[in-house]
Amino acid sequence: MEGQSRLKEYIRFFGLNLVGNYAYAMGVQMFTAPHHIAPGGVTGVATIMNYLWGFPIGLTTFLINVPLLVLAWLHISKGFTIRTAISTAMSSVCIDLLVVWMPQYKGDALLASLFGGALMGVGLAAVYISGSTTGGTSIVSALLQKRFHHIPIGKLLMGSNLVVVVLSVFAYGNIDSALYAALTIITSSLVMDNMIYGSNTNRVLFIISERSDLIRDRILVELHRGTTLLNGETGYKHEHLNIIFCVVSKAQFYRVQEITRSIDPHAFIVGCTAGDVLGKGFKHFD
Repeated sequence: MEGQSRLKEYIRFFGLNLVGNYAYAMGVQMFTAPHHIAPGGVTGVATIMNYLWGFPIGLTTFLINVPLLVLAWLHISKGFTIRTAISTAMSSVCIDLLVVWMPQYKGDALLASLFGGALMGVGLAAVYISGSTTGGTSIVSALLQKRFHHIPIGKLLMGSNLVVVVLSVFAYGNIDSALYAALTIITSSLVMDNMIYGSNTNRVLFIISERSDLIRDRILVELHRGTTLLNGETGYKHEHLNIIFCVVSKAQFYRVQEITRSIDPHAFIVGCTAGDVLGKGFKHFD
């Protein structure tokens, strides 16, 4: 049974990553790159380098990610790094090899930014739901967040993307490309958030396990979410145990399940939807 469960997990992971990275690659090769739109992140940097020197976008993206993956291995977690490395490699292959035969859209740049952003949002959502990331600014932001705890990771991501958008102004020599890039990023974020979160953003979790310390540490390191340990007692044997209480996003909920299952297959998880969550890492108090 455990072998079958692990096989299903692998199939789900690689299936979501293949679909997600293929959709993301279509957004880049078919829509944004032909119109000189650098859609933020490492892919945006690679798009600029492709325009200036003809470097392949996929390969350049992967090479830029290599030192970031090394840092993630050392300072974040090995599991996170392995999953991200697989996603990054698949994305690079899709961009340079699997979608290059598809026709490029040479029409209106506004439509290119919208459709490109939508496809990229679909792709990113699938990758994040699988429990992985596409690397790049996700790694940079996670590393910076470990150093600057008071800055929300979302703002760090936005800042990283803004730097790339500003660079595109100098690379392409016009402001239009930067404006279209901003529109692409906004569209991608909206589509991704809608697919991942829908109308119910957060999940409240109670995790009952004899290995709560290990689960708590993994949640903190890999998801950057705080937890609270509640004192509990088993009803039958009256044995003491810690109960993990935490609030995560819908996308992170799937990852918490994977983390818990990998550490303690016999753990018990209770999850419910939170209508509203106020505090650090979520919505600010008015």
